[in-house]
Amino acid sequence: YTHTTRKGLLPTTTTATSAVSSPLLHKTPTAGTILSTAGIDATSSFSLEQMCKLFQATPKDNLYLSATADADGTGGERGVCLYKPIKQGDVVLSIPIASCFRDDEPPMWLGLGYNHAAQENDITDYERYNPSMWASRLAASILDMELNFNNGSNAHNNNNNNNIDADLIKGREIWHSMLPQKDKLRASLPVHWGEEVLATSKCTALELAVDSAYFARASAVMDLALELKGALKPEEGSGSETTASECSNNNGMTEEERLLRQKSDLDAFNIALDMGMLQKKCHDALDIVQTRACRVERKCEDGVQWGPPLRILAPIFDFINHGSSRDGAAEGSANARFGIENDRMCDTRDARLVVRAARDIDEGEEVLIDYGDSARPAWRCLTSYGFVPDYDVSSEAYEDEDGRNVENVAELWMNGLRFEVDPHSVPFDLVEVAAAQAMFDDSVDEGDDAEDGEGGAFTPSIARAIAKRATAAAFNLITEPEMVDSEEDWDSPELVTAASLAALLRWSQHKVLLAFAENLNLFSSSEQAE
Repeated sequence: YTHTTRKGLLPTTTTATSAVSSPLLHKTPTAGTILSTAGIDATSSFSLEQMCKLFQATPKDNLYLSATADADGTGGERGVCLYKPIKQGDVVLSIPIASCFRDDEPPMWLGLGYNHAAQENDITDYERYNPSMWASRLAASILDMELNFNNGSNAHNNNNNNNIDADLIKGREIWHSMLPQKDKLRASLPVHWGEEVLATSKCTALELAVDSAYFARASAVMDLALELKGALKPEEGSGSETTASECSNNNGMTEEERLLRQKSDLDAFNIALDMGMLQKKCHDALDIVQTRACRVERKCEDGVQWGPPLRILAPIFDFINHGSSRDGAAEGSANARFGIENDRMCDTRDARLVVRAARDIDEGEEVLIDYGDSARPAWRCLTSYGFVPDYDVSSEAYEDEDGRNVENVAELWMNGLRFEVDPHSVPFDLVEVAAAQAMFDDSVDEGDDAEDGEGGAFTPSIARAIAKRATAAAFNLITEPEMVDSEEDWDSPELVTAASLAALLRWSQHKVLLAFAENLNLFSSSEQAE
């Protein structure tokens, strides 16, 4: 496999961003996580309570943002916690769908994937749009919101409604101010990494996923930037060509000062229309959508689906971190679930996104939901959300309608072939390859039966051979990659963040391979004992 040549999207210099007290990046709490009301982030928690009121979310006074701390009292990301305990099945958070960004309600200026002929037909809103372009539509809503903030207006032809509720505007302003710093979020997503940073992950699956995502993202950004430029450019004869200085109070300004002011505003406007700047804004919006949007089903109470899935970006809800639902009641596992609840069939106008407790949740405990298959295995979670989950390698696989599923896997190369392994199973193809190799080298011990390794049999000697290879691969993962001479500034904060995440992924795969090898050796010993 040869990685496709491409240029990384990470900036080579640090750019100024608005100050955020602590970036809200999704993260799985590690074992030993301590959460207490003593660590409440007072400012952010007050903002969270404000947002609950402005977005008409309930309950309004039982959630707070707290910094998680490891056992040694260091570090951590903020999470949503409870002031008071709740019982299984009770509501943790309920927010109207009308307060969320929806992929079927993009701004009027966006024409991507829109079926204009649908206006003449009696069809539902979600049938007007290309379902594969939901991320671009949500990103356009984010960009439209930012345009409103910059213009100081209450609406920018948004959602076919020029009378957006003032509380909703204010709530979105607070929510937007609490988002992660753009540069740090960008650095956490592998789609923005350069080849050299990506290679340090030593994960082929990640490289393949990034290649696919990179070209899809580039196409989406180009289309979105062109639409945005069209929305920003004044129409000829509309009277919008006048600059802001011509509409402002120029009392006391000389003619020369007025002309300089006008030129300055015009230059700023031209810079805003620069495609490079617009594409960066589109990347930032898509980063937010990628890491914070969720998918919900349009279903009746009896489970019948009456429409395609709805993608939404729900403020407050998007601050809830990930926890696995497959670890039962283990520490750091999911303790809540979510879905749409509404009384009227085929109508989401009065629907709410509701988070309910999957088990009893104690006072001061962090609320965690399972992000689903996009968060497993670890390399896919890093690709999707920009963090590496700390999955328990001892947890057993489970069965679902699609067959056997596991939390995490690791890559194992043998005889030039790539396999994905987990601690509790061995791919049949891997056994066949190891058995074939055993026939040509000394990996089969002399004391084994002559039939060992024939026909792909999984014998103790084959298990030991695979375990030996897995152990060597595991220790290769924790060997620091060699840094060749390059133009990358490895001391920049963005590259430090990216390299740290690549190292965490290597460590995650290292643990899987060691557990895999250990179980193979245990199997070999037990079989020989019998």
